[in-house]
Amino acid sequence: MKKHIKQFFCPLKPKSIRIPPKIKGIAYVGFKTEQAMKKALMKNKSFLEGKQIFVSKYERKEEIESDKDSYNKTNIKWKKQEEALKNEESIAESGRMFIRNLTYTTTEDDVRKLFEKYGPLSEVDLPIDRMTRKPKGFGTITFLMPEHAVKAYSELDGSILDGRMLHILPGKTKTSLEDIDTENLTYKQKKELQTKATASSSHNWNTLFLGQNAVANAIVSRYNTTKEKLLEDESNGMSAAVKLALGETQLVQDTQIFLEENGVCVDAFNEAPKKRSSTIILVKNLPAETKPNELQEMFAKHGELARIILPPAGITALVEFLEPFEARKAFRTLAYTKYKHLPLYLEWAPDNSFTTPASKNNTIENNVTTKKSTDLKEVEDEVTIKEFNENKNNMHKEEDNEPPESDTTLFVKNINFSTTEEQLKDYFGKCGPLHYVTIATKMDPENPAKKLSMGYGFIRYKRKFDADRALKTLQMSVLDGKSLELKRSERTLISDVKTARKKSKIIEQTGTKILVRNIPFQATAQEVTELFKSYGELKAVRLPKKLVGTEKHRGFAFIEYYTKSDAKVKIFSAYLI
Repeated sequence: MKKHIKQFFCPLKPKSIRIPPKIKGIAYVGFKTEQAMKKALMKNKSFLEGKQIFVSKYERKEEIESDKDSYNKTNIKWKKQEEALKNEESIAESGRMFIRNLTYTTTEDDVRKLFEKYGPLSEVDLPIDRMTRKPKGFGTITFLMPEHAVKAYSELDGSILDGRMLHILPGKTKTSLEDIDTENLTYKQKKELQTKATASSSHNWNTLFLGQNAVANAIVSRYNTTKEKLLEDESNGMSAAVKLALGETQLVQDTQIFLEENGVCVDAFNEAPKKRSSTIILVKNLPAETKPNELQEMFAKHGELARIILPPAGITALVEFLEPFEARKAFRTLAYTKYKHLPLYLEWAPDNSFTTPASKNNTIENNVTTKKSTDLKEVEDEVTIKEFNENKNNMHKEEDNEPPESDTTLFVKNINFSTTEEQLKDYFGKCGPLHYVTIATKMDPENPAKKLSMGYGFIRYKRKFDADRALKTLQMSVLDGKSLELKRSERTLISDVKTARKKSKIIEQTGTKILVRNIPFQATAQEVTELFKSYGELKAVRLPKKLVGTEKHRGFAFIEYYTKSDAKVKIFSAYLI
């Protein structure tokens, strides 16, 4: 048998030949060099005494298994990508787009100006390279209304921006609380997820929220006393609540002077901000006497810092980043996380918080400020979203010029590619007067001047009743051979929580009487008097009482001074425990 194998591989000389005794029809042949083995492999499918012989390289089982594992891993990766593409939402459903092929000099402001023409934006995110400090050339854009995103996609995809062709793809929707399986989570874990989801809502906390424990520690440290003496009720004829309120007020007033000296525009915190900054974060609920190097170490992990403004009391700070992307990353990561023994409360500061902009050439060491003071002014926060103007090109002029009602927009899928907007308008107009009809389009690769239908669009009625009727009667109805799928288009930001907070109006002080609201029901008239007599001689203090109920008063008071100057004294923070 070995003689036949040598004859088969002639003129090559095998180094070894092994024929398994229990397995028929196979043999193992070894060669001295790899070159000789390659020549022997060329004898594959040759004939020996009328039989075809198959020659292959011998591989160990371990190598084969490792190859299989790597193959399976790559297969799993590709399968995940395929599933992600199958479950991917269209731009018309998510309102989110992924843009790429941007120049490395394009900024978020440039992208925002380009896309804001089509409707209000909820987010613009361009990642920054930590080494080069330049944009990576791609990012995501989220529109408040998905129909605006469709319009922007159809007109801007393939357009030129800063000398490069803009490429737009559907973006992946951010995971919401509804998408997360919370069945196996504890109540504490569910609560953490909820607070994280609403962290960017600017009305969650007062602009200058001060923790009472931190205030007490700061007062004790400043006046070199003990917390026991501070909280001792009725000591020196003054309740603990009044002492805390007066101490806190003094801290806030000192902070105002300190902030003005260090380039902070205090007036920006006196009223509801018209625009929030994308780089300045207001850090609240810090433990007393927090050090600036501790804050720097915590925030610098997420990006380059421009400056840190931290009063010595260490209760509240202003942290400014050089890049908006890194500021958002820090905000998402650190919001409501525990720092020492307290959770961090983060809020986007007003856009005009500083009188002078931060220089990108300055280092953080030059911009860390540590002088004596306490906290910024307290204001009521309010998020106001301006009502966006409907795109005039997608509106049909109606004799009735009344604006449409809310919740009247329908998203229509599975539209025939040959169906026009006029045909769609005639078809849906049977249910009531329409505000506008639009079909999403994209650029024809063969003819750039021509637009192709994308198979979906938006219908907006004048009245909600007509939209409801169309949703019921025309669902799965057939138009041009296609069965239409309808659903409401009412997607908004998860973090945009509605608030019923009243807008504070700042009016000029004309008299000697002031109105004080939000007084705790357990506070007494004596405590209110002690609190306000520090600012001038009081003429009268009146707390209106309820006719029925157990409460002593109705939660507000009228304070009257003898002179106007005393009444004009600003009390930034006066909380009664």
